[in-house]
Amino acid sequence: MKKFLVSAALVALSTPAFAATVSVTSFSKSSYEAAVGSITQSVIQDFEGSDIGNVDDGFSTNVGTFASLGGTGSGGTVSDAPFSNNGNKLALRKGDVFGRVSTTSALTGVASDDMFLDSNDTFGIVWNVKLVGSKMFDRLVFTITDAAEFGNALHITTIFGTTIIDSAGGSIKRLVDIDLGQEVSSAVITLGHFSGDAPVKNDGFSIDDIAVSEVPLPASALFLLGGLGGLALMRRRKS
Repeated sequence: MKKFLVSAALVALSTPAFAATVSVTSFSKSSYEAAVGSITQSVIQDFEGSDIGNVDDGFSTNVGTFASLGGTGSGGTVSDAPFSNNGNKLALRKGDVFGRVSTTSALTGVASDDMFLDSNDTFGIVWNVKLVGSKMFDRLVFTITDAAEFGNALHITTIFGTTIIDSAGGSIKRLVDIDLGQEVSSAVITLGHFSGDAPVKNDGFSIDDIAVSEVPLPASALFLLGGLGGLALMRRRKS
């Protein structure tokens, strides 16, 4: 059952040779641009142009796939949705949903840039990070709004450990910056609400404006690829 994914994610922690650092600060246009501006090459996902509504687990984007951590939401987020909402899937939304909002309009200055991915009052979100072509990456930047309300805490979990955002009231926008400390081709990030050690539903949050740092191939690798391509072309000509 999906509700056990939360426990499994926490149990699966290990102590690798490298350690990630997770920074959670207040969101602002300047802080976001400073974080993303320090990335040499980034892949961006802001969900603009998407259609509102529930998305199935495994929802695919250019920064990987997203799924619910389980649980069936039953709060106003679900019951008052402008679409048929079963409460057990994530949802793409726009506007202001009980304090959950997009951060994109603050970055672009365009009011209609207001789409975001909503936890939809489930236990939370599991994000399987992967770039197209299995390209390597080493850093993740994204925003969260309306997390850790109602006395709960939001846990951001990677294989390296868990960072906890304590309760701070609704509608607050935060900037999350995860430096993985190494180049990887995939990673799993879980974001879930907890009361103590118990997962909590009906306390939703949004995720938006994701930037994944794509690690460019070094010049030596590009030279090698070019050489291999040249050899292949010569073989074809000889044949």
